[in-house]
Amino acid sequence: MKRFAVIGLGNFGATVARRLSAEHCRVTAVDSDKAKVQALVDDVDLALVGDASVHAFLEKLSVQDFDCTVVSTGKDSHASILIALHLKELGAKKVIVKANSSDHAKVLLKVGADEAVIPEQRMAERVALSLARPNMLDHLPLSEDYYVAEVLAPRDFAGKRLIDLDLRNKHHIQVVAVKNQSTEALDFAPAGSFKIKHGDILVVLGKGEDIEKLKE
Repeated sequence: MKRFAVIGLGNFGATVARRLSAEHCRVTAVDSDKAKVQALVDDVDLALVGDASVHAFLEKLSVQDFDCTVVSTGKDSHASILIALHLKELGAKKVIVKANSSDHAKVLLKVGADEAVIPEQRMAERVALSLARPNMLDHLPLSEDYYVAEVLAPRDFAGKRLIDLDLRNKHHIQVVAVKNQSTEALDFAPAGSFKIKHGDILVVLGKGEDIEKLKE
């Protein structure tokens, strides 16, 4: 069973801690605010009140035993930088830190953080893409150009087989799964003989501009 430490229990940190616990991971949650710690007591394996910017506290936590440590100190950029530095000095395996800006993220990476994430930026990009490309019901960026996306099958696809649609050659995209909109059942790696029904959702891999061309 994987073990995680989550330091900082604001909205971001608390959500990460609860989700990891729901995925049957062992979670140790830490915050200097007793009320925030108390709110997580029933949701994680261990909830501790403490100042993670203090080297001695992290040392007692045995951070090297966790598969990953997630740090989210809100607007206190200095604290997150100091915590990331201490964690790597103590042998933490993987450190992911919530950053407040691109400059903050650069500093975090410089002091040893394995990953610095800016949730607001990622959400803004996701919202912008959904507005610009409304046919993408959901998407996962693989690179700057390529996505795995959910797309509502165009009306003229209904009743046709994948082999007849020839999406790889005509649209330069690959169908990796088909989701039934009503039951949400997934058919992974559908064969060429798979027949598309009205309302089916295609899970496709390809460039954003090619996926965009599937609009009705």
